[in-house]
Amino acid sequence: MHTLNWKKKSPSGRNDGRKSTDSRPSKAPSASVSDDALIINCSRCRFTPDPGTAECIGCMVRTMCATGSSDRIVLRTGKDIEISGRSGRMIKDTASVMRWSLPQEPPKGRCSMCDLYKGKVVGAVWDRFPSDGLGAAHATIQGKRPPGKECEGCVQRTRRALEQIENRIAEINERMSRAPGRQYRWR
Repeated sequence: MHTLNWKKKSPSGRNDGRKSTDSRPSKAPSASVSDDALIINCSRCRFTPDPGTAECIGCMVRTMCATGSSDRIVLRTGKDIEISGRSGRMIKDTASVMRWSLPQEPPKGRCSMCDLYKGKVVGAVWDRFPSDGLGAAHATIQGKRPPGKECEGCVQRTRRALEQIENRIAEINERMSRAPGRQYRWR
């Protein structure tokens, strides 16, 4: 499966610059699109803003998905950090994949309690991003038989969505690995 490996971990296995063992920010950052940049206010985050860490990558993708796309990202801290170029395009492309893969409407009826519902399975992929959520999602739906015909169609749509996410991440990885310079790569 594909995960993002932007920064080497310390010998203890923890990312350098972490302030907490939890991988999620304490509160969703406030963000806005101004001119040609997505500006993310990192003042409430428990982590040190470092665009190479999994926490920041996941936060930037989720925030861009929710707020709007831009080729430039500014992490607003005591000293602003700008992400642009190949890295900015990678975040933008990944946020686009996230946006189209997540259902826009909440589940209705018994779908809301089903573990095979596309929203739950795909949502778990993005909750774990940039870690390997695709492997866990495939394991969730593998070998399970839905109870009815309408449920079979839903599970098929979920499988197709996972395949499309995986293919698109592979394309982003390929494009990033072909470009000269620093090697930021999906694994």
